[in-house]
Amino acid sequence: MILEIIQKGTQSLFVYQDGQLLFYSVLKFNWINRIINIYNQNDDLFLELKCRSFFMKSNYQILFQNQSLTPFINEINSRTITFNNDKHLTVNQKHFISFNYNYYFRDTKIAELKKKIFSTSFKMILDINDENLEFSNQIIMHILSIETGVSVD
Repeated sequence: MILEIIQKGTQSLFVYQDGQLLFYSVLKFNWINRIINIYNQNDDLFLELKCRSFFMKSNYQILFQNQSLTPFINEINSRTITFNNDKHLTVNQKHFISFNYNYYFRDTKIAELKKKIFSTSFKMILDINDENLEFSNQIIMHILSIETGVSVD
């Protein structure tokens, strides 16, 4: 499955599949922290996070999670997303200095994210292996959580 993630403005990301909106994120911020809200195509709030950044490290606290979001997300950080209390996806960059990264479940690559930052608009292409589509919502929630508000403008 191929998804396109497009930045609109400096504080929102929109996820599309075949031109149809799936999810989008909105950022509210002040000097201390950021609040990231993630909605589905029907404007239903799916996930609300508080993010505090200090230098290169960000901490995410889940403030709200829609009950229809299954499996339940327990924790998000820049390198992993944990769900159902015992499963987690990890993120690894392809190279030491790279804008692209891969998602892994139990040492198996399940998705690849490619960023296109040198085009007229910032966008990302997410390619999820067809046999791992059950992780698509978790991967999308992770990307919208860690990439929202990371402006390249």
